[in-house]
Amino acid sequence: MRERLSPAPSRGRLSSAWLRGRPSSARLRGVGLLGSVLMAASAQLAGPGAGRGAGWAVGIGLWLAGAGGLAAAWWRLRQADVTPGWLLGTGALWAVPLLLAPPLGSTDVYAYACQGEIVRAGLDPYAVGPAGLPCRWLESVSPMWRDAPAPYGSLWLAVEGFAASVADGVLPLAVTLLRLVAVAGVLLATAAGARLARHCGGNPARVVWLGAIGPLPLVHVVSGAHNDAFLAGLVVLGLLAAVELRTVVGRMAVAGAAFGAAASVKATALVVLPFAVAVVPWARTGRRQVAAGAVLAGATLGTVLLLAGVTGYGLGFVRSWPATAGNVQWPSIPTGVGMAVGYALRAAGHPEAFGGAVETARLAGLLALGTVLLLAWRRAMLGGVAAAVPGAGVALLATALLGPVCYPWYVLAGIAVLAATRTPRGRLGTVLDAGSAGLVFLTLPDSLGLATKTKVPGALFDLALSGWLLTRWARWLPTGRARWLPTGRARQLPTGPARWPLVDRVRRLLARRARSGGRPVSR
Repeated sequence: MRERLSPAPSRGRLSSAWLRGRPSSARLRGVGLLGSVLMAASAQLAGPGAGRGAGWAVGIGLWLAGAGGLAAAWWRLRQADVTPGWLLGTGALWAVPLLLAPPLGSTDVYAYACQGEIVRAGLDPYAVGPAGLPCRWLESVSPMWRDAPAPYGSLWLAVEGFAASVADGVLPLAVTLLRLVAVAGVLLATAAGARLARHCGGNPARVVWLGAIGPLPLVHVVSGAHNDAFLAGLVVLGLLAAVELRTVVGRMAVAGAAFGAAASVKATALVVLPFAVAVVPWARTGRRQVAAGAVLAGATLGTVLLLAGVTGYGLGFVRSWPATAGNVQWPSIPTGVGMAVGYALRAAGHPEAFGGAVETARLAGLLALGTVLLLAWRRAMLGGVAAAVPGAGVALLATALLGPVCYPWYVLAGIAVLAATRTPRGRLGTVLDAGSAGLVFLTLPDSLGLATKTKVPGALFDLALSGWLLTRWARWLPTGRARWLPTGRARQLPTGPARWPLVDRVRRLLARRARSGGRPVSR
């Protein structure tokens, strides 16, 4: 039986009107393939190491045409009556040209390969950067990473070391192996997400469409080989284990092992831990909740320590993890707000205050992140699986967008989780879908980030977005609590303005005393 990405139209004329003029699925598949081929060609002309000659401009044109065509074909498939298997086949077809071309949008995969060479040489990747080896393809690595130690966990270092050992100094082979690991992460997230969707009221076809074959995973996973895809697969697998296994101890133990493995790639995976407890009905209140949380935390920490010990790399990523904090770019919402304030201070004659404004805004962003995580977890504890899994996705997205630095591929894990749920819907769902495709256009084929060329408008956009969100939140706050509670409890909430019980009691006593002519009022 075919599964649609959106509700089917009614029968009769409306259905005919809906279908009339819509390109066939096969034609959309062909348009997307053409876009992928053009993007692969742009990697040859405008990719890393291509230079900025006359061919670079042609390559940029091919990139824009290819990415635009791919995004358009993918978007039209949002309404197509196709199966998840057909979508996976389409994604595989679109991926082939990108697998055969140099990396697009980022050169991080070259840094991964160099870190693997450091591991292979027996050096400490948490103390030595690619330039300290030196790596044989150091010129292909971004200057930001040439002297920086690895910021990743022990599991990812083991993957890098394995790829370097098998490649034996052949860079294309090392890149291909790292790409296959990233693609395996997406396939794991897709398989686990499709099963998780059946528990959350989601659509398996949407899991494939949004999480596996969109422009974002095609460019930054299939081509760019970012380890966020591997992280996403482990996180979705952990959430599925927390929902589906029979015993509570088994659920928490297996989920903790998956989350510990994910944290051994990037520590940001740890934000999903409270939501895994929330999906277990047995562990909603009291001692059971504490017990389930203890098992989950123990399994997660035990997995992190086990991997750190077995691989021999320890927990060095703790001291090297904030390696990108020096980048000041507006895709991070707090950083963008701080930049906007800093530009205003510069205009007022205080250029030295720019750095302080950015740091203050980043601190405020971390406080906002804590608030979002707390509110999302509270809703998850009240709503069960239907609220806990979307809450985990929101937590991952918020961690990416409200952190000090945000790159397009940082949102892969959050999108992979949200793809398996019924939410967000309506306009918010459309924003999520369109935003995931739009992020691809923030980088050029040679990894040049357009955020560095649009600092002022990007910062002003973040400032306006933050103001709008705060306004919406202020309007939502008086009545929003009722939406987060189950129906029975929501009906018990007062609909009038908030009241203070002690003040109301004193007022009633005074009113009764006045009516009694000043005589003492009995209780």
